[in-house]
Amino acid sequence: MGGHVRGCRTPAPRRAGEPAARHRGVAPPLGSAQRILDLQRQLGNRAVVQLLGRSPRVPGQPVVQRAGSHPENPPVSTLNPPGSLTEAQWTAAFQAAEAKPSPAAFEPLIRDIAVTAGMESLGPGFVPAKTPLSDGTTARPGLNMSMIAGDKPGHAGWVDSAGRYGIGFQLDKTKPPDRQVAIILSVGMLNADKGLSLHTVRHEMVHARHKLKVLAAVKAWQSLPARGRPSFGDWLGQQTRKRKGAMSTLDAVLIGKGAQDLSANTEVLAYVEGFVNSYHRRGPTPAEAGPAFFELLGAVETDRLFTWAQADPAVKDEALTRLREYHATLDLPRQRLWKQWLDQQLGRTRTDVENGKARKDFLTRLGAFVT
Repeated sequence: MGGHVRGCRTPAPRRAGEPAARHRGVAPPLGSAQRILDLQRQLGNRAVVQLLGRSPRVPGQPVVQRAGSHPENPPVSTLNPPGSLTEAQWTAAFQAAEAKPSPAAFEPLIRDIAVTAGMESLGPGFVPAKTPLSDGTTARPGLNMSMIAGDKPGHAGWVDSAGRYGIGFQLDKTKPPDRQVAIILSVGMLNADKGLSLHTVRHEMVHARHKLKVLAAVKAWQSLPARGRPSFGDWLGQQTRKRKGAMSTLDAVLIGKGAQDLSANTEVLAYVEGFVNSYHRRGPTPAEAGPAFFELLGAVETDRLFTWAQADPAVKDEALTRLREYHATLDLPRQRLWKQWLDQQLGRTRTDVENGKARKDFLTRLGAFVT
């Protein structure tokens, strides 16, 4: 279940008089950064990232990570997959539901955005024939919808066989966990623009995928003979050291902390997922892109925890790799706006008393590629 980003730490839309993206009319010396920019214009951003990843390191030049990211869910390739509403049909259905709200009016939209987001990859129940209505305390495994006024945009949590939602995970050495995974999407997260309805869904899908990994790992661990079976933590460590089919360090920390219901790791990656499914769909202005940057700062802190400070190094590295790869796909106006935002945030960090060190670390590391 995701926490709100702290209001006192989030960027506000640009106010009148705030500077726009800084002027770049004067050509700087043709250093390495400018050469990369020229390559981006000529070859495209993806090609430049691949080229840099193959190139030998030049002394003094920042190291470009060669390993790619390992996202939880397949990317969204189209807003109109088979069986889904067109964008015009979506907007019409949304406006009709807003005019006369009811579960019957909103349910097709909730199901459609799940189809568009690729939620079927999570397994049975995540694109149900008819999405059940949740009261926030009970839910069915898979996808649910909420019409509770003021509800958070989305939730992902454990549900037991009795349908109780939001309960903790119980790890037992022999007894299989009585837990499944549920996602609840609030109708308040829907937008007349179909693409702008995606980021919450994709955020919650990351949480759901991590919980599904916990269940699969616990099942594999419990399948071992009880006698001599290591602790779950020791078993995870052993999986990362296997010669063949080793578990990644990233999965090991996500599963280990997930089994303890510790949420910093999953929140970091979920907020990154929300950002990369939102920013490029918004106009390249501070006001229009503000909600996407709000999402990005969830990787630093929420109303419940200091996400970046509490996350494991492997999760931080993965988050930055995903953001670096995403940055390389953006057009120049959005790259420049991101740089402008980053410069403003770094300037504010000096007065950020609480969680300032972790915040500065995140922003500084972003600066390695947001240039």
